[in-house]
Amino acid sequence: MKNDEKPVRLRVDQLCPGVFISLSERWMDHPFLFNEFRITSEKQIQILRDLGMDTVLCYPSRSTAVPRLSVPEPAEPPPPPAPTAEELAQIEAKRVRMERIAKQRDKLARCEKAYGKTAGAIRGLMQRLHSSPKQAAEMAKEVVDETVAAFVGDQDVVLHLIGQKRGDENAYFHALNVMVLSLILGKSQSLSEEQLREIGMGAIFHDLGKLRVPDAILKKGSERTRVEEDFYRLHTVYGEQIGQETGAIEPGALAILRQHHERMDGSGFPDGVPAARTTIGSRIVAIANRYDNLCNNADLGGMTPAEALSQMFRKEGKWWDELLLSSFIKLLGVYPPGSIVQLSNGTIGLVVAVNRSQLLKPSVLIHDANVPRNEANIVDLVDTPEVKIDKAVRRDVVPPEALEYLAPRHQVIYFYDSDQR
Repeated sequence: MKNDEKPVRLRVDQLCPGVFISLSERWMDHPFLFNEFRITSEKQIQILRDLGMDTVLCYPSRSTAVPRLSVPEPAEPPPPPAPTAEELAQIEAKRVRMERIAKQRDKLARCEKAYGKTAGAIRGLMQRLHSSPKQAAEMAKEVVDETVAAFVGDQDVVLHLIGQKRGDENAYFHALNVMVLSLILGKSQSLSEEQLREIGMGAIFHDLGKLRVPDAILKKGSERTRVEEDFYRLHTVYGEQIGQETGAIEPGALAILRQHHERMDGSGFPDGVPAARTTIGSRIVAIANRYDNLCNNADLGGMTPAEALSQMFRKEGKWWDELLLSSFIKLLGVYPPGSIVQLSNGTIGLVVAVNRSQLLKPSVLIHDANVPRNEANIVDLVDTPEVKIDKAVRRDVVPPEALEYLAPRHQVIYFYDSDQR
């Protein structure tokens, strides 16, 4: 993927359709959607002239045409003409896009603030599990009630990728991720408010039984012996027992604590029953839990979001409720938030939001060395029919400068936003 080719400088009069160029101007100072693109029409060349540009950088290997022969440079180039009505319309359209990007950033800021508040509440209740499990359960109810209230209205709940500060080790993000993903999937199935509450409680406490499993066994992961694995699998039974002991967790949520590792083909645990005989809440949390583990658990490979969905669909499809898994993929998109992608024009970007109606056209934050990170262009691919996603890519093949710019999260963290302002 890394392109070490040295660009060559061409006069604008040498350009022709098929030449791939790179503009050094700020993204906001021209009407084009990208700073790097392949010229497709003579009109684009005329726009470059009208902007007063004499030369641009060209990448021959990314071009599909040979530049025109050099022409003599005019002694005194004429002043650029006034912009045409079409050019003014392009500039206005770009201004509107920039305003939309600013609103997206404001929404993300609100979402991250709400995430911090909820993560803090979950941290507090988890810290009380040992000393006061009943109080912890009551605190969890408050978190779930507040979250479900945002899900049961008529508004569309939007899933966002949440930024994580480097060095911030939030031991509770998994429980919060699984809760949010489970509730979004639950809402898509038109479940009742009470069912959503049970799913929320079950998701927060799905790993409760690990309190009775030694840390040494939990940390061994795939290196556990058969005996240690059997002990680990008992965390589902222990979770149900601890939940019952609190006297504050409803039966529907207790079922999730026990059943969230069962599979449709009966190969799960602790009971090895077909998941069709488990509750819908258990099947929902099972999918959300597996997805989050694939994305964020180093022992499972630390996959990209797109790879995780592909693994669940292509290799593990027999484990999951087919309808629920299909709905989950539609909700997250073919390229879920957090995926690094390469666009058809060679640009690298980070998916930050999904278009529900067109799953192949998410919103992508674009890497552009000529644009400051805090002004980075966010392109909604629905608005760019000429550009599409070529493929999702792994971090280890992305150039370091692009990785630093995009700042893909060490942990893929999601949170919701129901405010459609």
